[in-house]
Amino acid sequence: MPQLSLYIDDATMETLRSSAKGEGVSMSKYAAELIRTRSESGAWPKGYWDSVYGCLDDESFAVNDGTLDASLDDNCDWFE
Repeated sequence: MPQLSLYIDDATMETLRSSAKGEGVSMSKYAAELIRTRSESGAWPKGYWDSVYGCLDDESFAVNDGTLDASLDDNCDWFE
């Protein structure tokens, strides 16, 4: 089985120990589950939207005024 070595600060290590103990699993199993969950979640990385929101610099971009294109009603069933 592959191994992974990490260098982490004392506070993070204590959090890992405490969390693994609270779950009743080894630190290796706890860390592996965190990595699996994170990679499978599809969630955006923390701070992602802070770095991209408002960054669009395109003159052709227009903000939606909140109205929907009524022509989509006949073509799509998600409005029902």
